[in-house]
Amino acid sequence: MEETFTLGELIAYKEQELWLEEAKLYRGSFYEFFKGLWPFVGKGNDFVDNWHIQAIAEHLEACFHRQIRKLIINVPPRSTKSVLTSVAFPIWCWINNPKETFLMASYGSKLSEDFAKNSREILYSHWFLSRFGEGSGYSHPVSISPQRDTVNFYANTAGGYRITTSVGGTVTGLGAGIKILDDPCKMEEGKKNHTLDYINEWVSQTWLTRSNNPKRDVDIIVMQRVACNDVAGYLMRHDHDSNWVRLILPNEYEVKRKCTTIGLGNSSTPWEDPRVEEGEFLSPNRFGKEETRFWKRELGEYGYAGQHQQRPSPLGGGIIKGEWFRRWQKSASPNHIFKIVQSWDTAFKDKEYNDFSVCTTWGIFSSEELDLKKEQEQHYNLAILLSMWRKRVNYPELRDRAIRLCKNYTDTGPIPCAPKFRNRPDIILMEDKASGQSLIYDLYDAGITNLIATNPAKYGDKTQRLNYVGSFLEAGLVYLVASPPGFTELRESSKYLLDECVSFPRGVHDDIVDTMSQFLIYAKKMGILSIPTDPISFYEEPDREEIKFF
Repeated sequence: MEETFTLGELIAYKEQELWLEEAKLYRGSFYEFFKGLWPFVGKGNDFVDNWHIQAIAEHLEACFHRQIRKLIINVPPRSTKSVLTSVAFPIWCWINNPKETFLMASYGSKLSEDFAKNSREILYSHWFLSRFGEGSGYSHPVSISPQRDTVNFYANTAGGYRITTSVGGTVTGLGAGIKILDDPCKMEEGKKNHTLDYINEWVSQTWLTRSNNPKRDVDIIVMQRVACNDVAGYLMRHDHDSNWVRLILPNEYEVKRKCTTIGLGNSSTPWEDPRVEEGEFLSPNRFGKEETRFWKRELGEYGYAGQHQQRPSPLGGGIIKGEWFRRWQKSASPNHIFKIVQSWDTAFKDKEYNDFSVCTTWGIFSSEELDLKKEQEQHYNLAILLSMWRKRVNYPELRDRAIRLCKNYTDTGPIPCAPKFRNRPDIILMEDKASGQSLIYDLYDAGITNLIATNPAKYGDKTQRLNYVGSFLEAGLVYLVASPPGFTELRESSKYLLDECVSFPRGVHDDIVDTMSQFLIYAKKMGILSIPTDPISFYEEPDREEIKFF
């Protein structure tokens, strides 16, 4: 007898067939799974597909397969990063391996719990259960365990679990195969170095140590950049083995910062940002010219640079523009440097988290060296960076190095150089506080008497001091030294200074900037430097011979 079906049974049968086909498709591709899931995570918004969504999905999929074990994702806000990473990805992992374990955190407990709650609701939804739950026909169905079913800690019947916490939360005794840190710090915390230090210490010493199997477990960090010393910046500076894969997708494409990662799946060709035109938008169908203009106006240049361009400083610099510095493109120094000024910023301790002690040495020379056009009525003075020493040291080592540099500014290496009169600074500037105060007395005792004890605070905070002398930089009175033979790249000391200057005040350190400000304030007060159009008398002293860069 031929079996017959009611219309309802036939529809149910066809639906079951469709769901099994979808389950097969979704299991094989996280990107396809996310598109199918969107009606349940999109909060009523239409799905606007874009290549960056597939890029994030494929990098996360590579993490599941352990092709990538350390991943940092830096993308603009509203790029679907958290829904992909903290809501959908753990679910997709469970339909492939229900034994996978997760430890999840964000900057606040409410945000972390919201992500966990959204995932849990999907696991209980008809859409999910009809495709991957008990009775769906799926090969290894996923079911939440009734014995472990809270928002902060829920598990499935196969042994997989998801634990939710927040930055700074207790994770003692906890561990997981995949740890996901989503937005570890808020934008406003980028202005608070002590807060960033606390977060970085927790991430490096607590969070990253909570692996069940360190040889195969995965760490994923997804965030917008908020400061040079945020979590992403901190990990990059301390990742000496370059183990972190970085997926960096700015809103406006920058050719010089083109993102390239690794070959994904079976491809041997590294993945790369597909954009080619400078300024091309990441997702123009959602966020184009008008939206970008709004963000720039509302966030300011630093906020936009960090959140949307994934670099904590504006392109070209913030308070200080990189283009303001002129390049000295000759192997020899200026012929007539007539004054050498050395500027110090000292620190007491040598621990890694303390500031550096820094010494910069500057030469003053006349614009006559530049072969200006004859119509130039009056020559003026310029400054050039001659050398820099920068290191974290204890006080005895600081004292010994200071004595060496005060007698020979080129003595920046590990092996002492002989004192040389022609390399001896005329003036040594040192702040009269903390280790600098002790150092001043010790240098006097060592026979170094050309010291000037300074009080930078008299001119305001670090930013105010820089603004006080910023016109010298903007007028192009300061030279940095390029490297031969092509003179296309700066020497190391000049590059350090430039990098710190353009990231100020959001940079990791500002010690070099402090020495430069101190020097320029002195030069301004003494009339050694002045804007060419200002009616200030021209200062000049006898030439020095054989001045060298170091």
